[in-house]
Amino acid sequence: MVPVSVELFAYPWDIVDSGVEPFVEYCSQAGIHRIHAAVTYHSGKFLLPRNSRSRIYFPEPGARYFRDSGTPGNGGLSQPVSSLADTGWLESLATEAYGKGIELSAWTVFFHNSAVGSQYPDLVTQNAFGDKYPFALCPAQPAVRDHAAALCRSLRSLGFFSSIDLETVGYLGYSHGYHHEVTAVPLGLPDKFLLSICFCPACSAAGHAAGIEMETLAAEVRRLVSHRMRCDDVPAGSHENAEQLATLLVLYPELVKLIRLRMETVTSLIKRLSQECKPMKVAAFTSGFVGSPSNIWMEGISLRGLKEIVDCFHLLAYAPEVNDSDSDLLFLLALIETAEKLNWTVNLGLPITSFGQAFAKCEYALRRGVRRFSFFNYGLLGEMRLKWLQNLASAISDFSI
Repeated sequence: MVPVSVELFAYPWDIVDSGVEPFVEYCSQAGIHRIHAAVTYHSGKFLLPRNSRSRIYFPEPGARYFRDSGTPGNGGLSQPVSSLADTGWLESLATEAYGKGIELSAWTVFFHNSAVGSQYPDLVTQNAFGDKYPFALCPAQPAVRDHAAALCRSLRSLGFFSSIDLETVGYLGYSHGYHHEVTAVPLGLPDKFLLSICFCPACSAAGHAAGIEMETLAAEVRRLVSHRMRCDDVPAGSHENAEQLATLLVLYPELVKLIRLRMETVTSLIKRLSQECKPMKVAAFTSGFVGSPSNIWMEGISLRGLKEIVDCFHLLAYAPEVNDSDSDLLFLLALIETAEKLNWTVNLGLPITSFGQAFAKCEYALRRGVRRFSFFNYGLLGEMRLKWLQNLASAISDFSI
């Protein structure tokens, strides 16, 4: 039987606040086999129930939490470096973790970066109306791809990690949770996806080269979205169904061609990053802006195209209802055909409301053959939910069919 791995996501500010040695000791006592430590992140506002320095924490937007080890890290793009990079947290974490037999993964946010996107507005996603999304670097842009490759080389040169978690390495979309985001017109899934399609110069050129009539497609996207916006008396949520999106895909073959091109673009990038990372492995996420893991194709992530490239997929079991998470698991298993490629990633914070919900999710995944389990997130959990984590880790490790 494949051994079970219990893993934990953590931010550097929480590791520093706890103290590296006590944090690693907690992980060791809790039965954690791998720590996914954030080495880059986007903007955010975090409620930290146990942090001794801050209850409400705002990380430095789009920053890296490490310094390069003699290898250029930005590929020509300037990215902020956090003051945490000079605390020695990462070097100490590597020493303590490996001393306890705990592996490290570099949890890396790539293209979700308002700080970098605002500096380079020509490199971000541009919708059919010509509006640019500063929080979303476009993976079709050569400079953005080079930036990602250089970031991977920098992490490899540190020598601390056995793998890199590739978060937001595809196309981000309209739905983002931007600062003071305001939407008065009730948009549905089809509208949000249409507003997420990138028509920047790089995407348009690639589309033309693939035989796609990009101007015609952009005009049709504008017409469809504008019609929806004019009909804003439709009840909110009335368009939140996959059937309408499926209808668009059936009726607009050019749209399907572009979706497939986007998947090819991201797949080729991840293949390149996997080469840059060696001997480290790479892991992909099955959700970003799209919600359900089954919609990850909207970000250009091809589960079937990547299954031979990545070490695993982080399947985010974040749906509050156990049945919804179980359904996502079954669907992904059908696509990638092996449970060994899945890392069942459970958010122990809200909207999970009970230990029983979390346990039921893990038990179902175990019975389906999943052997990697990650929990989110060390610093966001109160004392009681940290105990849940320990109890779940014990139950998972003791599980037998």
